[in-house]
Amino acid sequence: MKHLLMGLGLLAAIFLIVSCQSQGGAQNIDDLRAKVAQLEKEVQDLKAQLSQSGAGLRIAYIKAEKVFQDYKKTGEAVEKFRKEAEKKQNDLKALQEKFKKGLMSEDEFQREAARLQQELQQLDLQLTAEIQTEMIKVVEQIAKERGYDWVTQLKDVVLYANPNKIEDITYDVLKILNQGQ
Repeated sequence: MKHLLMGLGLLAAIFLIVSCQSQGGAQNIDDLRAKVAQLEKEVQDLKAQLSQSGAGLRIAYIKAEKVFQDYKKTGEAVEKFRKEAEKKQNDLKALQEKFKKGLMSEDEFQREAARLQQELQQLDLQLTAEIQTEMIKVVEQIAKERGYDWVTQLKDVVLYANPNKIEDITYDVLKILNQGQ
């Protein structure tokens, strides 16, 4: 758009020079100011037309919660996490028994319990990151294919979005993600 406006500015300058030359340079300064004002108004009108025609940013959004909820790998990740959590719970019970029998100190018990919890948190982060990475890869693919300038996540942060100017690509992302299974 900047190039278009610069081109219009150059055209306006050429128009002014030709206009002045065609009248033998006798044009007075007030006539030039009037022509510049008219050209500036025309440029502003063109800017308004361009912004209304949708020539600005192409924006899309996804509902990330919906993608996580309906993505097949999310269910698999939840199941994997559940199984690992059960194992860690059994490990914790075994540690409690050792502690009750006096086979380990309270510090050892606390350390081991914290380690089990940390391992579970790491697994949660890893599984979530894998899904996010796959989702972002698909979002980037769709954005490039369709020429979007910006893809955002629809959340409470978006106070208003003109439905004619922004597209929901949630189901497109889900379709590609779930086909990859």
